[in-house]
Amino acid sequence: MKKLLSLSLFLSLTFLSCSTDEDLENIELQSETSTSLSLKENPHNWNPANTANSYDAAGSLYRKILEEYYDNAPTSTTPSQIISDVETIANSFSEFTPMKNNIYMPLAYSNINWILNTSDSYHIAITNNTVLSSTAKNQLEILAANLTLLIDAEASAKNIHDHIVGFEATIVSSQALTANDKKAILTSTSIARHANYLRRKGRRWDIHHGITGCIQGDTESMAKAVTTAASVNAVGNSVAE
Repeated sequence: MKKLLSLSLFLSLTFLSCSTDEDLENIELQSETSTSLSLKENPHNWNPANTANSYDAAGSLYRKILEEYYDNAPTSTTPSQIISDVETIANSFSEFTPMKNNIYMPLAYSNINWILNTSDSYHIAITNNTVLSSTAKNQLEILAANLTLLIDAEASAKNIHDHIVGFEATIVSSQALTANDKKAILTSTSIARHANYLRRKGRRWDIHHGITGCIQGDTESMAKAVTTAASVNAVGNSVAE
């Protein structure tokens, strides 16, 4: 009980202090503790979408790609083949092409491998991003810290979803973020929400890796953000645990 109260207090204080330019909405979290992230909750009893996020098409496509991949993936394959399969599936959806810029460069396994095998790849990707403002980077770091606390407290997938939706509301209403900042963050949070919906029990980093892949790919296009994040998930989950 003390752990959950401390978590709620920390998250509330964090949102109040996350920007020096404005007071962000204080979102109160009540984390449900359980021995499993899935046994007490049927994920199909709720919808991972958030219509208030203008960029939710990214997360929706990410989820559809992975659902089809896992329904049809071979039991044994190489990382390069997994990435190729993900991109082939992505191209089969009509909404993928409009997300591309004029040139879509195929994914490189080295980028996926770096995300999966580099300690603190999430923080490095955000720090090294040359497009986002410092305020946007701060918001993404806060999101990562809060998600880590929720996952460590074994919050339900639905509670994690609700927290992300609340976070998105503060981003949409923010006066300190540029339009480009909001696009990058809201694309990332969309993928995070849908990654949370798909996340395997016991896997802590699926959500963070999804955001990292999105941040890495979004500098080219939303399409690359989606396939990078989806490839990170598929390759990461192909490793025996």
